[in-house]
Amino acid sequence: MNTPKLLFTEKAAPFILEAFGKEINADGLIIETATGEPVLTPEGEEVSFREFGGLKKGSEIFIKDDLYSIMNLAEGKY
Repeated sequence: MNTPKLLFTEKAAPFILEAFGKEINADGLIIETATGEPVLTPEGEEVSFREFGGLKKGSEIFIKDDLYSIMNLAEGKY
């Protein structure tokens, strides 16, 4: 099965986040542009730009790029 994927460079990430109303603050966290509140993973953890693994299709569930998060995504927990 060919699943569409979007790959982007670290340099392009701020533009991708901006399209979703997000930005990177001075501490390197992804935040809501409108409120300045950090985005959270389903476990309630803040997501830094360095940890950003992607967004789940059809929602704004932020996924970290660690094995635990990717396993939960694959198992349908998100």
